[in-house]
Amino acid sequence: MMKKTLALCVVAAFLGGCSSMNMPKHGKKEIKPVQVVDGTAVTAEYHLASSHWSDVARIRDEATRLSFQVSQGSITKVQAAQLLDQFRVAQVGHNMVDDDMYAIYLRSAVESQQGTIDTAQSKAYIQNALAGWQQRWPVMRKKPANPAFTNFLMEVMNMKPLQ
Repeated sequence: MMKKTLALCVVAAFLGGCSSMNMPKHGKKEIKPVQVVDGTAVTAEYHLASSHWSDVARIRDEATRLSFQVSQGSITKVQAAQLLDQFRVAQVGHNMVDDDMYAIYLRSAVESQQGTIDTAQSKAYIQNALAGWQQRWPVMRKKPANPAFTNFLMEVMNMKPLQ
């Protein structure tokens, strides 16, 4: 009987300790559950905007249309980049990630048009910036809901999209 009582006391102590550890303390910030994906902590609350992938497709279609105009000589690469930016802002608005990637995209178009970099260098420049966002993305606290321009570029460069 004594052994059973002792065992029950030990189990009760463990269970009692577990339940009190999980309860938030008054005045303390509650710790939210975190999902781990490929070894990286991801908050459960983040979701891409419901229109995200259709916005990426619209940006892709507009980029294709503008690329054709560049190939016909009716607009320059820089003009196409500026028009694509106007389209993306009208479509999805501003966000930190897309604004940064557009600045890099524009600089790449300017330098390419000036002949200071070639196509391979332009591509590498953009890919390096995209890789930087891929590294920052999992630990960002305030992720934009619709990084459509960046994911369009990820798609073009055959890179894993931000999700």
